[in-house]
Amino acid sequence: MSPDPNQCNSAVVLAAHGAPPTDYPRFRVGMLMMLEYAPKPIRRVFFLRAWHESLIREVTTWPRRADNDPYKAAVDELAAGVSLRLSLPVLAGYNEFCVPTVADAIDQVIKEGADRVIVLPTMLLRGNAHTESEIHVAVSEARHRHPSTHIAYAWPFELDRMVSLFAGQALAHLASDVGAQP
Repeated sequence: MSPDPNQCNSAVVLAAHGAPPTDYPRFRVGMLMMLEYAPKPIRRVFFLRAWHESLIREVTTWPRRADNDPYKAAVDELAAGVSLRLSLPVLAGYNEFCVPTVADAIDQVIKEGADRVIVLPTMLLRGNAHTESEIHVAVSEARHRHPSTHIAYAWPFELDRMVSLFAGQALAHLASDVGAQP
């Protein structure tokens, strides 16, 4: 049985991908990715595992500004807009490269009083490990940590809604920018 939305303190977590800031050293991004995809025996070597964890801490806590992380700035702007439209708290959580994590964002809105959490990924289409596996796992683990909280993973998106979104965007540009270049 679903909780009555009128008797719930609801919140939304936008589950975004995340990106390294543009001023984070590219060499370190490459090393992080190499260690991320290294075979399991290599990842078990203590100093490589420690280096990997150190790089993750460093990139996720790197100072963010709109000029060095336009993706995070856009996600924050989206969260603010959704919050205003729904009159609910909306917090962004990131799958990688940025903090807070999706799990930390869920924990935070619950700590702040939410007893109903809707997790919305910003990645709309099926066929990617982030929405189909990684974020799904973060939501499942949060449900175990917070059994008295209703946590819904609002994914996958209905095809008709995505068609309307994309067609509407195309129509808006066709109506106003016929022949215009970006």
